[in-house]
Amino acid sequence: MQRQRAGNQRRFAPSNWRVRTQLLAVVVVPIVTALVLGGLRIGSAVQNTQDINNVRQLVRVVDKGTALVEEIEDERDLTALYVAAGRTGDTSRLDTQRSKSDAALARVRAEAARVHRGTNPVPAPRLSALDALGGKVASLRDAVARSKMRFPSVVIAYTALIAELTHALDLLTPDIAHPALAARAGVLETFAQATEKASRQRALLGGVLTQPHFESNEALNLSLASRQEQASIDQFLSSAPSAERQFYERVVTGRDVNKAEALQKHALAQQGTSRLRFDAGEWFDAMTSKLDLMRLVEKQLVGSVEEESLREQHEAERSVFITALVELTLLLLTFGLTYVLVQSIVRPLHTLRASTLDIAQRRLPEVVRLLRGSSDADVEATEVEPTDIDSTDEIAGVARAFNDVYRDSVRLACEQAQLRGRINTMFVNLSQRSQNLVERQLELIDRLEKGEQDPDLLASLFKLDHLATRMRRNGENLLVLAGEKAGRRWSAPVRLVDVLRAAISEIEQYQRVQLRGLVTADVDGRAVNDIVHLIAELLENATTFSSPDTQVLVTCQLLSGGGAKVEIQDNGIGMSTQDLEDANARLLTPPVVDVAVARRMGMFVVGRLSGRHCIRVQLRGSSPHGVTAVVMLPQQLVREHEDHMDPPGLSARYTPEGRLTGWRNYDTAEQLDESASPRRALRTRRRGARSSGTVS
Repeated sequence: MQRQRAGNQRRFAPSNWRVRTQLLAVVVVPIVTALVLGGLRIGSAVQNTQDINNVRQLVRVVDKGTALVEEIEDERDLTALYVAAGRTGDTSRLDTQRSKSDAALARVRAEAARVHRGTNPVPAPRLSALDALGGKVASLRDAVARSKMRFPSVVIAYTALIAELTHALDLLTPDIAHPALAARAGVLETFAQATEKASRQRALLGGVLTQPHFESNEALNLSLASRQEQASIDQFLSSAPSAERQFYERVVTGRDVNKAEALQKHALAQQGTSRLRFDAGEWFDAMTSKLDLMRLVEKQLVGSVEEESLREQHEAERSVFITALVELTLLLLTFGLTYVLVQSIVRPLHTLRASTLDIAQRRLPEVVRLLRGSSDADVEATEVEPTDIDSTDEIAGVARAFNDVYRDSVRLACEQAQLRGRINTMFVNLSQRSQNLVERQLELIDRLEKGEQDPDLLASLFKLDHLATRMRRNGENLLVLAGEKAGRRWSAPVRLVDVLRAAISEIEQYQRVQLRGLVTADVDGRAVNDIVHLIAELLENATTFSSPDTQVLVTCQLLSGGGAKVEIQDNGIGMSTQDLEDANARLLTPPVVDVAVARRMGMFVVGRLSGRHCIRVQLRGSSPHGVTAVVMLPQQLVREHEDHMDPPGLSARYTPEGRLTGWRNYDTAEQLDESASPRRALRTRRRGARSSGTVS
């Protein structure tokens, strides 16, 4: 389990990753970092846009709230006049103003509810204060109607209500993080305080004008409100932008403003007297005109705050768009550059990998295979297609180095082919010299046999003749190693049984071979000598690797689908399963000639000869021990004999005891291949058959 876990860990180690995966892992970290940072920046810009949108919502609330403050101020001032006049007279103007206040309050509450239902993180108590304001206004009105409150107390009560409303509407400055908006909101708040102080002066002096006496405490309250108004105006002028300041100086001026200021100064100058020289209506109208001008400036300030919030929102949205566009562009550029760089590395690697695999698995083995079958290979003429990588980086260096290795491998293969060609030429020369010596030896033996009458000496000459036949087969083995074909060939068909007997005659221990299952079939003359050679090699192995006191059984039978099967069975030491598989593989695909082949000459020769004529040779285990060699002769080489006449060529004679006594010549030497001496070939086969084994 631990070993398996360690193997899994090694498998998932970065060093075992694909090159593409490793490169992607290298670039993923900075890309993810860029995505995180870009996402944070975009999130900040989006949050900024949301904050600006929240400010705009608050500005709309304040706009409606400012209108409500104005209506409440007017209601306060009219209520103060009504109470100062003894709660008598026409109340239609006060009732109309109260209706306006209720309508303004409804608009404020609706706007506040819309903000409360949204995503604006406005403190809930402030919005709750706006919701509860309606009840407080109704309670104050009821108190004014039912109680004996004097007009200063009414002014104080309404002023407290207005202060509470102003505090509830003071939503901008704490929640605005933008300096420009915060500054404009502060300017608006300052000027709203000045407007409220002016409205309070209208109520105070209006109530005094309805009274018979102008007391000192009333004058003090009026003077204090006037100073507070002037302080707020001075603060506004010092902090307001030049455009708003110029707008104020241009609007809040004129005859009504001057008249209101003059009346106020005159009233303060006559404090303590029993009766002022102007009435409440004249003061109320003049001060109302001044308040209307101031409220016009206040509306302008509210509009400037809303315009600034809209501009800030557009700027924030533009910032979000630009930030997202820049981040997207950078990501696309990063991905594009990463893709180009990765492809510039991976594509040559893939090309190098595909090329090297193609060279290692197809091209180089194909070149080696072609060179194996050629003895005159030329390095310059052999085409070596290099790896198609034209860059100058390290990958191209590896490709060029592999091309050099490929060329050197082809060069070595060519040199080996040339060396094999020279070795094959050497084998052919040795075989030809050996064959010449064997032919001379056979001629000498032939001359000695003609006049010899001594049976013992004649038997010795037959043994020499037999050894010469084996030497001729060994010489033919050299031709097979060299890839050459033997010069001796038959032009006419030969009986299969004669082919088998000729093969038996070419081994040393021919007496141990027993032939069974004779069939009437002919073998194509062009393959006769190769089949004789092939079976002789198998018989040589069977007799060599089995006990001298055992027999080697050769059986033959025709196949229903055409062709014939020859089995050679011995009772030797046998072979293991692995050895049989290796031997059958070498028979099916003979290896290149080397030292190992020289140690297994017979198997190599059998494989080469079987490959020439599409003969299938397979080794199998015998029961109880030993090896059976199965030779499958194809249909194009073997056909069933049509008559019972001896075919042209060689035939065997039998004694009544079943002994093969010799060969009969039908004078068909002219049918032999002219590349070999007809008489010599015939004589060699005849001499080999003189000492043939038993046939059953």
